[in-house]
Amino acid sequence: MTKRKYSVPALEKGLSIIETLANSPVPLGVTDIYETSKLPKSTIFMILTTLEELNYLQKAEDGKYRLTLKLYNIGMEMLSKMDLRNIARPLMEELAAELRVTVHLAILENGKATYIEKVKGPGFVQFSTEVGQSMPLHNSGVGKVLAAFLPKDTLESYLKLHGMPATTEHTITSHEAFTKFLENVRESGFAIEDEEGELGIRCIAAPIYDHTGAVAAALSITALRNELPSISFPEVGRKVKQKAMQISFRLGYDRTEEE
Repeated sequence: MTKRKYSVPALEKGLSIIETLANSPVPLGVTDIYETSKLPKSTIFMILTTLEELNYLQKAEDGKYRLTLKLYNIGMEMLSKMDLRNIARPLMEELAAELRVTVHLAILENGKATYIEKVKGPGFVQFSTEVGQSMPLHNSGVGKVLAAFLPKDTLESYLKLHGMPATTEHTITSHEAFTKFLENVRESGFAIEDEEGELGIRCIAAPIYDHTGAVAAALSITALRNELPSISFPEVGRKVKQKAMQISFRLGYDRTEEE
């Protein structure tokens, strides 16, 4: 059976116009694009206007259009994320082998922590987490770390958007309690998630900094409760923090810090 092909004509036309502008050494007007694409001028005008409103294009005084750096910035953002994965992966493998746990790398996306890399632990039990999976800020180790370094207004907006539902009896559901917890995260340099997302599962996470000193991601380890006793939290937290700092240094972070 032949697989049916789906397409969005308006999107195809918009991307075609973007590519036309990208390949032109000079700004182009509606007539210029019409001569190249043969699309109706009314269609070209509407697409150009929409792209301008979304800040993908800039209109000059003569009425012609040029691309802004928005697409470039989007591309660079994705490239930086790929660089982060490539830099972090070997160190994640070291941590997984040393502690015999599963290791995750997450970034902040749409007010949640999203896994962008995972190294499975060598143990018999494997966790069902996947790259691309999003975790709430309030009940995950990576989420707590990313939340701890957000501006207050930004954090409040994310918590309001997604809420703080209880996923287990241990979940922090109070804004006040969560705020106090995040103070401890900033002081210690790592976050503990103790059966708050799922019973029997514990996580410890630490921040990764970029070359500007901003938190770029969170590194975490995930283990069964009996494999990560509470008495080991300080020592394991120190190791996760050290590994996160090594990744930070490779990203260009240059502030020395005593471990």
